[in-house]
Amino acid sequence: MYDLKQANALVEEFMLFANITVAKKITSVFPRYALLRRHPVPQRQNFDGLIAAATLAGVQMKVDSSKELADSLDAASQEGSPYFNKLLRIMATRCMSQAVYFCSGELSAAGKF
Repeated sequence: MYDLKQANALVEEFMLFANITVAKKITSVFPRYALLRRHPVPQRQNFDGLIAAATLAGVQMKVDSSKELADSLDAASQEGSPYFNKLLRIMATRCMSQAVYFCSGELSAAGKF
């Protein structure tokens, strides 16, 4: 069984921060021609089953934006169930739209990061 450690979560956060930092740097040098990767806005209907299951467990999931989804997952916990959050994250990953590659000149800066 996979042992969940706080160090793993810290490494994941640093990896995400590094990816965002590199994307911003590349975009500043190549504002119109940087090849980047992102997840489209979550499709609410993809999350209906997850939202229903989370609600039954007493957890509110918001999925109207990637930020709301991330915040909901960060806040989701259940007393006495150390793997509950990990399970929700795995289920949420399966609901997400596949990441797409795009050229930085195709979107406004607000839609990139």
